[in-house]
This record gives sequence, C-alpha cells and structure tokens, in this order.
Amino acid sequence: MLESVETVMASMEREDFIRADERPHLIVLRGPSLGDFFALEGESLVLGSDPFRADVIVRDVEVSPRHAKIRREPDGYVIRDLGAGREICVNDEVLEGEHWLSDGDRITLGDSVLEFSHGDPVRADFHGALHRLISRDYLTGLLVKNRFDEEFEHCLEAASAAEQPVSVLMADIDNLKKINDAHGHLLGEYVVGEIGRIIGELHEEEGRYATRFGGDEYQTILPGLSKEEALAVAEEIRCRVEEHAFDRDGVCASPTLSLGVATYPEDGETRAALTRAADEALYRAKRAGGNTVSE
Repeated sequence: MLESVETVMASMEREDFIRADERPHLIVLRGPSLGDFFALEGESLVLGSDPFRADVIVRDVEVSPRHAKIRREPDGYVIRDLGAGREICVNDEVLEGEHWLSDGDRITLGDSVLEFSHGDPVRADFHGALHRLISRDYLTGLLVKNRFDEEFEHCLEAASAAEQPVSVLMADIDNLKKINDAHGHLLGEYVVGEIGRIIGELHEEEGRYATRFGGDEYQTILPGLSKEEALAVAEEIRCRVEEHAFDRDGVCASPTLSLGVATYPEDGETRAALTRAADEALYRAKRAGGNTVSE
C-alpha cells in the first residue's frame, strides 16, 4: 500500500512539473505587430489596440480598443468576443460566443493573426528568442528604434482617443568620451549596455517603452504620466545610474546621466515634436552642468 501511495505522489509531482512548464503564449504571425510575443499570465487577458485598456496590445487599426478576452479555466483557455462590433475568427471560422483554445489555434483580429501555443516549452523558448531577435537591441535589451517608433505612434493615437497624457524622456551619458579615453571602448560599451538595463528595469510595466536612440542616448515613453510624474521617473533613473557600481573585469567607471522631459499634448502632439521638445530639455540639462533633469 505504501508503494502505491509513493507511486501516486511521484506521478502527481511529474504532472505538476509538466503543467508548470507548459508556458502558454500568443505570438503574432501576421500584421503590424509581427513577431510580438505574449505570455499568458493571470486569470484573464484582454486583447485590443488600446495600451490603456488592453493587456495584449495588437497594434492594428482594424482591432478595437478591447476586442476579445482570453480566460483561464482549470481545463484550459477560452476566448470570447467582447462585443466590439468587429468579428473574430479562430482557424478561419467566425467566433460565436466562446471557443476553447487548442495548441496551434490561430486567432484573427482585424488584419492580424495570432497563434496560441500551449504545452510546448521548446516552441515557447523559440518564439521568445525570435521576438527578442526581431525587437530588442543586442546591447541594452531595449526595443530597437523602428519598433519603438511604432509603439510611440500607437501610444499617441490611444492617448488622443482617451484624452490621456504621454510623457517622453530623452537621456544622454554625460562623460562617455572620458570613460572611453581612460579605459577603452569595451568599458564604454559595457556602460552603455548597463545604463540601458537600468532604464529597462523601470519600464517593465506594460505600455512603457524605451530604446537606444543613438550611440549613448536613450528615449522612453510613459503613457498616462503627467509632466510631474515623468520628472520623478527621470530623477529615479538619474539617481540609479549615479549610485550604480559599473565594474567590468575589475575596471570601474562612474558615468552620470542627463535627462530631458516633454509631455503630450502641451509640449507637442506628434512623435517628432515631442522628441524635439524632450531633446531641447535634455540640452538644457547638459548646459546646466549635467547629471540633472530638465523640462
């Protein structure tokens, strides 16, 4: 009898391990968000185009702000229409009511197609790696510039519809040339990457994005944040950089960061205007001696 109980317990542990490693996710196979990867975490997720109201953000003009919802059940995942007036197809069949998702199901929203995967950790790893390769800067882990610009435009459209602010930060390393001259470009490259990671840690919240704008410049967008709130974020980034220990193979550096802040709509209503306004604020910070934040 004891052997039987131990066998059952071992079986349960194996099943729990398999369930924990299933890693259900969505990946965009077609559409403006091509390659985007979404891990399905939590009890329910809203699919839509509005970064203020959706969890899985599909950047597609044919997708409603809140288009569909995926709900986790004990036996799997269910997708349902949220009544936005635009049809949803699963495997080319128009969705009526709810549909239990199976591994490999393809969901069509507007002009976009998303594939649901469940139960294959190898495929999840592949999709995640592909997403990073397509969308992430190799040095900093931040969004590549073209993907960032797409998110920026989409964010401004959503902010206009929702009458919400969007703040923009521009940042520049104050003393990178001195670091390169004193310790070589390998340490300088390490500093650029580390600062990118520091910025990225403060932009993990959905809807916040950051990119390496140039060699040692960074740009971020903060949906829903006022000028005052964005200044506080910028100051936190500045402090974290100043306090961080930059040490590579026993060689240390002490970089500082200057940041400029602009906010939609008062400082501009387009990506170009807001970038220009934040850049002008950045240069005011540099002229003030660096290692500071300006608006």
